[in-house]
Amino acid sequence: MKYIQQNYVKYNKGNGFICGLADALHATPPAADVFTDKIVESIMVKTRCAGIISTVSRKLADLNRSPNGDNDLAIEEYRHALKDILEFLNIVDSDQNQLTHPYLHLSFHGMKDDHYGPFGMEIGTVRGRSCSTEIRDWFEETLTKKAQPVIPDITLIFDQKFIGNESIAFHRLGDGERYQGYGPHFHTFQIELSRTFRREHRSQLIDIFSEIMIDFQNTFVNQ
Repeated sequence: MKYIQQNYVKYNKGNGFICGLADALHATPPAADVFTDKIVESIMVKTRCAGIISTVSRKLADLNRSPNGDNDLAIEEYRHALKDILEFLNIVDSDQNQLTHPYLHLSFHGMKDDHYGPFGMEIGTVRGRSCSTEIRDWFEETLTKKAQPVIPDITLIFDQKFIGNESIAFHRLGDGERYQGYGPHFHTFQIELSRTFRREHRSQLIDIFSEIMIDFQNTFVNQ
């Protein structure tokens, strides 16, 4: 996989056809969400979607936050990479800076097994602010349908403990200040995976989320 290397992230723009992005914003030690970079890269290979992987530790600059003075340059670079990816797809209206097609953003993170057990997965949408109600319902139904037969012991939670940092909603809604956001077609899901899931069941996770990425394309984009 070839990447565009920056100071805080590396990214690949995908094949220019898949309206989707996978990212791993806490991929770099120390305090890394281990294996999230492997998951993202494998989804990129299987689907040819775009991907962004952090190259700086959250201890130095947390990319899964709003600008706070310490991470401003890193956030600016991350948002520039996202803009580059979206413009490569040619789905940004030049006048309004809003997306013209539905777009799926899967952001992978790690949590301890202590929270929901070794087969725990929580999906955060900032309680519905980072995506539409229609896409959230579709995502929950599709993920449940695909995951339960493959991993019957899964504990799948939505928006309880790890609801997602407010910054993931800004891609859709803007932050009211410097970042406009890309409008109602942008849909972000923050995916928290237990360590056991990430370590022992990566291949199943990669298959599940790759299928979801392609299903989204076929259901909402290629209409």
